[in-house]
Amino acid sequence: MRWILLMMSLVACLMPWRAALAQDAPGQALVDALIARTPGATLNRMRARPHAFVEEAAGLILGYGGPQGLSKADIETAIAAEHARLRAREMRRLLEADLNDDLAVTRAELDVLLGAASATMRGRLLVWHRAADTDRDGTASWAELRRHASATARTGLSAEAAAAMRAMMTFDMDGDGRVVLDEVLDAMTLLGAPA
Repeated sequence: MRWILLMMSLVACLMPWRAALAQDAPGQALVDALIARTPGATLNRMRARPHAFVEEAAGLILGYGGPQGLSKADIETAIAAEHARLRAREMRRLLEADLNDDLAVTRAELDVLLGAASATMRGRLLVWHRAADTDRDGTASWAELRRHASATARTGLSAEAAAAMRAMMTFDMDGDGRVVLDEVLDAMTLLGAPA
């Protein structure tokens, strides 16, 4: 009997997820397999804030995968897009002080911007400029700005956040290499985190 239960559990893990969901009442083996496949951090996020999780999933799936669903390549594109957004933000922060349009920010140019900034922003601008000006000559050159922006972008999207995006593929319940929002919603229902 134990062997039969073990085989049933194995079959449930290997069978297409959609077919199992089509059954009247999905078995505990399916739920257990889904729990085993889903990273703990993803399960926690789903259960703690299901509506927020659905919004994030919908944004990722529809924003980068479209109606046909999200693929692994689409997730990598989303990660690259977030890195690009963070790089652009970092560049913009200091280039707003580039008064002579030479793609470098001197301390004198920064001082003009500091005069109009709030106390909190003044501190931030000084820290950002110092971090970018790696040769300490008082000017954050274009090359230094780019290096600073790239380094900040790499740390701005944490490994955990990128892993959470990649974990969306856990919900490819029909095994076609793409995740659609319905698959996420079905998985959430099975995992006790209704959207």
